[in-house]
Amino acid sequence: MKRITTLQLALSFVGVFLGAGFVSGQELWQFFACFGPAGLLGFLLSAGLFLLVDLALLQLSRKTGITSIGSLVLPGDHPVLCRIIDFLQCLLLLGVLVIMIAGAASLLHDLTGLSTVFCGLLFTLILLPVALLDLQGLVASFSVLVPITCTAAVIMGVTILIRQDFRFAPAAGSVSALMPNWWISGVTYAAYNLFGTIAVLVPFASLVPDQKTIRRGLGLGTLFLLVLTFCILASLIAIPEAGSTELPTATLAAQLHPLLGIVYNLLMGLGMFAAALSSIIAFLNQGGLHWNSLQTHRRKWLLIVCLAAWLLSLAGFGNLIGIIYPIFGYISIPLLAMLVRNWLKSLR
Repeated sequence: MKRITTLQLALSFVGVFLGAGFVSGQELWQFFACFGPAGLLGFLLSAGLFLLVDLALLQLSRKTGITSIGSLVLPGDHPVLCRIIDFLQCLLLLGVLVIMIAGAASLLHDLTGLSTVFCGLLFTLILLPVALLDLQGLVASFSVLVPITCTAAVIMGVTILIRQDFRFAPAAGSVSALMPNWWISGVTYAAYNLFGTIAVLVPFASLVPDQKTIRRGLGLGTLFLLVLTFCILASLIAIPEAGSTELPTATLAAQLHPLLGIVYNLLMGLGMFAAALSSIIAFLNQGGLHWNSLQTHRRKWLLIVCLAAWLLSLAGFGNLIGIIYPIFGYISIPLLAMLVRNWLKSLR
């Protein structure tokens, strides 16, 4: 694959977050918007952590040539611990894939009225052949998806705030005992997202021409992410009753105009597809560092993993977000701290 530009890195950085939970607003509601305006501070904390850890990740990987997350996190030679960390990350990537399929099934069910079981299976079968295209397809899809999604979110957010006279509703309160306040939510949200997405971003380290491109790309990407997230969060905080639905932002968009609701549903579907695609590719690439069968029999394992994820997705979209993400967030915090520590040591 050819070298990527600053803009492509920025769009890819944002694109790895545009999954079912993010674009639908379900993640942002459970982690931030339920706390009212204070939730905005929570995401600012998360965005700062995204920038710091991903900067450490790409610079450290580019400098050392290491692509194993366990080896990047742990100082010294610890093969057993390295395998455990890589296994945990593969488990999280599988969890993200499950949630993407569950979200897509819910979305397709709302659009067509077909069974969620059938809709999830259809989404999975469409995903399978595209997953063989690897990174080139990811960069291309993010380059198209991110600008369109940001534009739609800005239109929706500004329109809702104008209609609400820029007034926010009172905080609804935490929706999970695992996320009791905005700052714990901010840290855990950043931790599980980072632990899941670093496997997607690591391969980009070798495609970036220099350190300046890394800094500029991540900085620009963080700015895009803040604009996009603020618009979605502001909409949910202004109209918190949307948070009780399975797909909050789709509900808000449909309230503004039926056409906007259809457009946003399509964007959500594309976001879910891109996130599912990045998760399964990262799962196979990261797992293949330790288990050769994932590389030598890639097509077979792709089929097995996708079908297993579809079966697990039947547990339900909102329930999965409220359980899987916070647990992995807590697990990821010390691991990401060690990654940043190794990066700081490499700068000396």
